[in-house]
Amino acid sequence: MSFKDRLRQEIEYKGLLVKELSAEVGISNSTFLSYIDARGVLPNVETAVKIASVLGVSVEYLVTGKDPIYNSKHSDIQDITHDLIKLTPYQMEIIKKMVHALV
Repeated sequence: MSFKDRLRQEIEYKGLLVKELSAEVGISNSTFLSYIDARGVLPNVETAVKIASVLGVSVEYLVTGKDPIYNSKHSDIQDITHDLIKLTPYQMEIIKKMVHALV
C-alpha cells in the first residue's frame, strides 16, 4: 500500500470529506486531491505532518504503513489494527463492545 492508499483509507475511516480536511490542513482542495488521486503526489514534510495530525496518525504510518508505537513484539496488534481499519463504523462498534466485555 502506498501513501495515497493509506491516506485515502484514513479519510474514509474517519468519515471526513477532502474539502474539510484540506481546509483544516490549510491547503487547497485541488492540492489535497493530488495526494490521493492517480498521480499520487507526495506532500512536503510540513504538510504531511499537518495531515497526520488532523487524522490522528503518525507521518511514519502514512509513509511506510508502520506505526512507531509498535515493535516486533507487538506484530499481532499491528495486524489486528490493520484489519480494524477496514471495518465499517457499525462493525467497529460491535468489536469495541466485544473487547470491552472481555477486558
